[in-house]
Amino acid sequence: MQIPRLTKSIFLDQFLYMQMIGVIIGLSFPLILVGYGFPEREVLTWQFFLITQVAGQMVGLISYVMISMVIRPHLKQLAMKMQDIANSLQDKDFIDYSVKCHHQLCNMDVISNDEIGVSAHAYNQLLEALIDSHESEEVFNKFTKVMSANLEVSTLSEKTIELLVKSTKIEAAAILLFKHGEVKVEATQGILHPESLTEHSSILDAVVKGKAQRITLPKQIQLDGVLTHFTPSEVFVEPIEFKGSHLGVLVAATGAKTADDRTNSTLHLFARSMGLALNNALIHTKFQRLAAYDGLTNVYNRRFGMTRLKEDFARASREQSQLSVMMVDIDHFKKINDNYGHLVGDKAIRLIASILKNTLRDGDIVIRYGGEEFLMILQGANTKDALQVSEKIRHQVQDTIFSEGEQQISLTISVGVCGFPEIQVADEVMLIDKADQALYQAKQSGRNKAIAYGSSLENSD
Repeated sequence: MQIPRLTKSIFLDQFLYMQMIGVIIGLSFPLILVGYGFPEREVLTWQFFLITQVAGQMVGLISYVMISMVIRPHLKQLAMKMQDIANSLQDKDFIDYSVKCHHQLCNMDVISNDEIGVSAHAYNQLLEALIDSHESEEVFNKFTKVMSANLEVSTLSEKTIELLVKSTKIEAAAILLFKHGEVKVEATQGILHPESLTEHSSILDAVVKGKAQRITLPKQIQLDGVLTHFTPSEVFVEPIEFKGSHLGVLVAATGAKTADDRTNSTLHLFARSMGLALNNALIHTKFQRLAAYDGLTNVYNRRFGMTRLKEDFARASREQSQLSVMMVDIDHFKKINDNYGHLVGDKAIRLIASILKNTLRDGDIVIRYGGEEFLMILQGANTKDALQVSEKIRHQVQDTIFSEGEQQISLTISVGVCGFPEIQVADEVMLIDKADQALYQAKQSGRNKAIAYGSSLENSD
């Protein structure tokens, strides 16, 4: 049964109804006394009616005050908290609000089992669901930014694991990818021996068959092959797929506490979304390689190499550090093409490129500059160092047996060297020009030689 509303305020309605009840009590009380045998001349007087009316009004007022003191503070607190949530949602800063609500600061105290207690409990559940929903949305937004902002496979994998550990109950994780027929650890956090992951059957099943695993461990038991800095309670193995292709696997472990619903949903979301992101990153890497490498020799092409040399020269010029370049040219290459054909010529170019790559030091690069000509960039090497590398390469080429069918073909190279800052030049183009002049000198003086710019010294057998 619902009592009719008198005003727009429930508490004002309650006050008015209590006053009405007080009037009814004040009018009926003298009559009730008469019914109990009290003398009418003493009870049915205006003075007594006035006293009972005042008493009835006082009872109604006291009842209103007590209800206001007992019920109204809880309803007011609930209203204020819900208004705060509404304002935060409207201002789109609920995440900031939810951060302040940790440690039960924003929860209602459930102090009864009646409607007030049920309302408080429902509010707490609503608040928890909203916070969880918005935190999940925030994690998803961050993950979306990670996927869109990172096209390098390793960076994408590292940032994904970092976000997963930071945002969920996951305490250790790793991403393993299927590359060239082998499972490789791409990124890891919190795992002591990540290389052992590639030997675990559950992980291999997830990679090869796309089979997810969830392993719940008894306390004080460690999973063989997933060794973390703590004793894991659960280990998740989630396959990473894209259009039916198995790209890899996401391995994650919880600590003392098992995964909650948000951890589970976030983990599944990351694993599913990583397939598309990793596929895009792999395609990007492939295109980067195609754009940077020469198709015949698999060394850097001229466009990429010149960009790299420009950066290296700017750094060497700024720091006055050593930088040398070597211009390498195959001797009598035209005769090889004329006598044996261009296919054999291509084989010769690939052979020289292979020898050059195998002699590189850390940080050095080799570039196919054009045709049968190569450019080598040697970081931190002076002219003497570069000449030693040149001689090593020259001897190795000369001693290599290059055959076509039953016929052996003699291969030699000439090398021009220029070192900075020993030779002062304005830019990288002039540095190459000086090395090219030294190469021309080596060619003119008989080939199969390595000569430094500005030196008349000829190195040959």
